[in-house]
Amino acid sequence: MSHSPKQAVIIASLTAFILAVIKFTGGIMTGSLTVISSSIDSLLDFFVSIINFFALQKSMQGDDDTYHYGYGKIEGLAALIEGLIIIISGFLISFFAIRKFISKDFIIDADTSIIFMVVSIIFTVGIVWYLNRVARETNNLIIKSDAFHYKTDLFTNVGIIITIIIIKFTGWYVIDVVVSLVISAYILYGASQIIRSAYEMLMDKALCASDILKIIDIIKKTSSDVQSYHFLKTRCSGKDIFIEFHLVFDTKITLLEAHTVSDTIECRLKGIFPNSFVTIHLDPYDDSNIEACDIRRFLPNGKEVLSDIQGEHSGK
Repeated sequence: MSHSPKQAVIIASLTAFILAVIKFTGGIMTGSLTVISSSIDSLLDFFVSIINFFALQKSMQGDDDTYHYGYGKIEGLAALIEGLIIIISGFLISFFAIRKFISKDFIIDADTSIIFMVVSIIFTVGIVWYLNRVARETNNLIIKSDAFHYKTDLFTNVGIIITIIIIKFTGWYVIDVVVSLVISAYILYGASQIIRSAYEMLMDKALCASDILKIIDIIKKTSSDVQSYHFLKTRCSGKDIFIEFHLVFDTKITLLEAHTVSDTIECRLKGIFPNSFVTIHLDPYDDSNIEACDIRRFLPNGKEVLSDIQGEHSGK
């Protein structure tokens, strides 16, 4: 049974809200800064999931008369916002840790804190498993970001329990502050990874090297009529992949034959990249090192035709 990204975001937001309530209640009851810090992180997760829900709704609309390439990059914008919000949570945790260290308010109820954190871990394990499954099915950047974020929460929660146990048996309450600062640093690191992924999508980063090699392999092996290729470009926009390049054919090949080869290559690429849009330009020669195409090389009356074209443009 497959699950949609929108459904995953709804479940993630509900889980984040429940976790925030559980942790905040536990933090207030026990006086543990690490538990309160974790509750702040979960509360921000909830608001991020709300943003992600509306972003996913928009990104799934497809193209229209205004946005011909659809709204896939909204996923990148949402992930960028998510990363920035996570950074805020990291700095907030650092602030509370430093303030607690200055005030010397270290007393916590270790036993109750452990109970609350164990319950939180159970919820977090469930949502991490679920989001990872949806991320594998959909390759959605928002879901990937959420899955990574909750995974950091899981490790954080385990660290908090270990900290509380150490405090219980050693009485070193200052560890509560130290671990909060470590958690803050880890959260900031996770946020930087999310922001990096969002940046790469928004800046149209090319596909990974292995995918590029697959594209080149198909171009080279599909037909011996293809002499060479150039201007290969790739990018992602949400779930969609855009691939474009030029194919060079001998001038003696017919347009129908060249078009058939082009269609075959396009079909094979879409077989490997299901959500891809392939644009292929057919060339009678390799123009990769030519700044402007000189059509006089291939037209019987090239000079006259070129003059007519230039005259039309200058007259506009």
